Amino acid sequence: MTCEQAKQISIVDLLEQCHIRPQHVRGQDHWYLSPFRNEKSPSFKVNARLNLYYDHGNGQGGDVIDLGRALFRCDTKALLEKLDSGLFLFQPQDLKSTGLHIDSGGTPARTIDQSGIQITDLKGLGSNPAITRYLESRGIDLAVAKSYCQEVYYRVGDKIYFAAGFENRSGGYELRNAYFKGSTSPKDISHIENGHNSVCVLEGFMDFLSLLSLRKQEQIQTDFVVLNSISLAERSVDIVKGYSTVFLYPDHDAAGKKLLEKFENAGLNCVDASGIYKDYKDLNQLLVASEQLEKQPQHQHRPKKSRGLGL
Repeated sequence: MTCEQAKQISIVDLLEQCHIRPQHVRGQDHWYLSPFRNEKSPSFKVNARLNLYYDHGNGQGGDVIDLGRALFRCDTKALLEKLDSGLFLFQPQDLKSTGLHIDSGGTPARTIDQSGIQITDLKGLGSNPAITRYLESRGIDLAVAKSYCQEVYYRVGDKIYFAAGFENRSGGYELRNAYFKGSTSPKDISHIENGHNSVCVLEGFMDFLSLLSLRKQEQIQTDFVVLNSISLAERSVDIVKGYSTVFLYPDHDAAGKKLLEKFENAGLNCVDASGIYKDYKDLNQLLVASEQLEKQPQHQHRPKKSRGLGL
């Protein structure tokens, strides 16, 4: 990877890969708690349009290479090798220098040039053991996932990758594997209509699959809206206004709290359902913990499962 190619990497994506997420987003400005020190108020700003950052706490800033060298404490050469190692997968913001093509021998299902990812094939879940193991590591019931996800095979540059994919209402895919969390364009929410008067709203599709896995013995009688990003919450408001009751499953963090406030301020009949995972950040953490308890020897004391998921 060259410096020019590296500069096409979104700083927001780089931070996401490092599990660093914004506290709030205002237009193109993403505000974070600084990754370089402990703080309670976000002072680290990323402008997504300019793809530049500025740390108000220490007065330093720059492009993605400057940030990468500081984050990983390495020189430029080592950074480029790390970014090109396969441990990360980013979506280039400008495709002029990437020259992405699908192999002529392939059978492309869809080409999405805007994101820098080209989907080369779509398959039903179960044929790729690595994807299956990843879903199992997250506690997801494969039978549940098969109804909503696919194996997505895609190309970035001259490299081929695969992931579990969850389609949004505009035809884009959320992609997840053991090393990557991202999406193709167009980015959008997912709306699953089952003909019910109530709706469950979840931040991401792993939360959605986790909820269904937790309730696999008793089907939930609602429709579903999966935001796929808190920044897309506004797009869901008009949809959920048509439901009598909105069950919201926010993460237990600052962004989740603001999401709940947004829905309540919109005048929706909103029920905060996050109490069922009050000791965990989100539904998936609850699911993984429940799976671990199930694997404990029978003679060990296990707390009774909560019935708090009833709708």
